[in-house]
Formats: sequence, structure tokens, C-alpha cells
Amino acid sequence: MKKMLVLAAFLAVLAGCRSLPQVYNVPQHTVALAEGKTMREAILQGGEGRRWVMSETAPDVITGRLTLRGHIVEVKIPYTGNSYAIEYANSQNMRYNAKKNRIHPKYNQWVRNLDLNISRFAQKSK
Repeated sequence: MKKMLVLAAFLAVLAGCRSLPQVYNVPQHTVALAEGKTMREAILQGGEGRRWVMSETAPDVITGRLTLRGHIVEVKIPYTGNSYAIEYANSQNMRYNAKKNRIHPKYNQWVRNLDLNISRFAQKSK
């Protein structure tokens, strides 16, 4: 019985020591836009399609905010006529470590999905 408790405690410690991945930022991504579509529209629609709240915070910059199950993440999306990038801006309850630039793995998954959705909407006709 004692061996089982020691083993369970060791496994719990080991599971808690799992290292966090590097923050994933999307570098400048050039997209072939569908006729009549703008990059601004693609970003807004792509984000909203994944439940991100999108808002224009500066000329040619959109901020995306996602709130899920007590987690909050924010990204900045600077864009041009045919390209965009996605950059980490802020987070809550995501175990973000600024010194090591590491974060909960779900953040990276959410950003990859946002990137895919923006690309899809950019190439989708109105």
C-alpha cells in the first residue's frame, strides 16, 4: 500500500513538471484573397468564426480576445492588403512565463485554429 502511495505521489509530481511549449506567433502570412474580399474582413470573419471577439485597436491592427472556461487570451493581428501576422498580447490563467516565453499548450492550438480560419475566410468568396 505504501509503495502505491509513493508511486502515485511521484507520478503526480512528474505530471506537474511537464514543460510548457514556446508561445506560437504566426509570422507575416501572405494570402491570396478571393475577389472582392479584404484582409480586414477575412480577419474579422475568421476570428468570429472561432468565437474570438475582434476589435480594431489601431490603423491596420485588430485585437482578438478569446474567453474560454476561465482562460483569457489576447492577440494582436497587424495586417496589410494581402498579409497578416498573429502576435501574443496578453493572457490570464494560461501559465504564461514571460522570461521563457512559454504558455499553456491550448493557447498555441487556439492561435493555429485562428490562423487557419483567417486563411479560409480570405480565400472564400462573399
